[in-house]
Amino acid sequence: MIFVFLLFISLLVLSFMCSKNNIFSPGVITSGIWIICFLLFWILPHSLPPLRTQFLFSISLWATLLTVSALLVQSLFIKKSLLQAEPSVFIRNIYFWLSVATFPHLVLFAIEAIATGTTGNWAMDLRMAALGQTANTDGAYAGFHLLIWQVAFIIEFFYFSRKNWWKVLILGVIVLSLGMLTMAKITFLNMFLWIVFILYFKNKINLKQILIGGGALFFVFVFLQVVRHNIEMDTEDKAGFLIMYVVGNMSSFDTLIPASSQHWGENVFRLYYSVMYRFGLSDIPPTDAILPFISEPLATNTFSGMYPFFKDFGYWGVGIFAGVLGLIFGWIFRRAQQGDAMYILIYTVLLPAIFMQYVAEQFFTNITTYMYQMVLIGIPFVFSKYKLLQKK
Repeated sequence: MIFVFLLFISLLVLSFMCSKNNIFSPGVITSGIWIICFLLFWILPHSLPPLRTQFLFSISLWATLLTVSALLVQSLFIKKSLLQAEPSVFIRNIYFWLSVATFPHLVLFAIEAIATGTTGNWAMDLRMAALGQTANTDGAYAGFHLLIWQVAFIIEFFYFSRKNWWKVLILGVIVLSLGMLTMAKITFLNMFLWIVFILYFKNKINLKQILIGGGALFFVFVFLQVVRHNIEMDTEDKAGFLIMYVVGNMSSFDTLIPASSQHWGENVFRLYYSVMYRFGLSDIPPTDAILPFISEPLATNTFSGMYPFFKDFGYWGVGIFAGVLGLIFGWIFRRAQQGDAMYILIYTVLLPAIFMQYVAEQFFTNITTYMYQMVLIGIPFVFSKYKLLQKK
């Protein structure tokens, strides 16, 4: 375990130096996240069993190949994108007004969820309804407009000025409302990462301020947990919160059986199975994005970002797809470092997927969502490049 920890420190230093001291490079995030996880595993009081060879070997393989492949593509000479113009104001306005027009849908969802709730806790009623676990409301996450909200906020925040500050404010309220009215901690984390990354790329924020912001975000998470479960949380419970959502994912991975999926690649290639099933070309339904719970060594349904690759293909899957993700993230990050605004925005939306690897795999599981977001980001740049719908 000490050897693995030292490996992560080496990868962190190497990635930091080879990424022009940028803390948001794929290798720095990967090694940094797992260093924190190991430290918490040692520091926090818990009754989890020692980490076994299965996890330690897998995470070593994962972090090494993801980092090396990302650094490899970052070192290549890549021509700058042809879409260097600022995004079309016309399309940006469409995104903004669509966001405003569709926001009442979320408000109506919240009103109905609370009015028809059965738990006696409004926060829990909102959360259950958002996950589609109640019969009286449609899931709050069903709708393309949610992606428009997120992309619109990211674009307007990146181009923040005296002219559009009010748009940034309104879109920020809309996105924050999505987190609050669905009781989803992930929404607050995503927004925090988007804002911090953009400010960092613009040299408007430093590491100390990021750490302070991260500490504040932790207390927001604790507050949401308290409200959602209607409990009083003391110091010991706060440690339990970290064990549940950070440390426990390491131990739960050791309970998995390698290459034990019922169908070939059913987790990694969930999109393929979903398309084939939807069009009646296969009778195999796609796996549920929300994984089943286990009770030992703790009650959880998260197994780190290595889960689909290990579950489908074992250690080979972990190594191969770590390299694939490293190439993808490294290439986009290299584009972003060139100052290409479109790729900075694309990397911004992908950042949560890289960061959340300590909990669960996000990229392949939600690849349709990321594809839509990247298209939405690209559209205003294409319109600007080819002067579409602009006054001549």
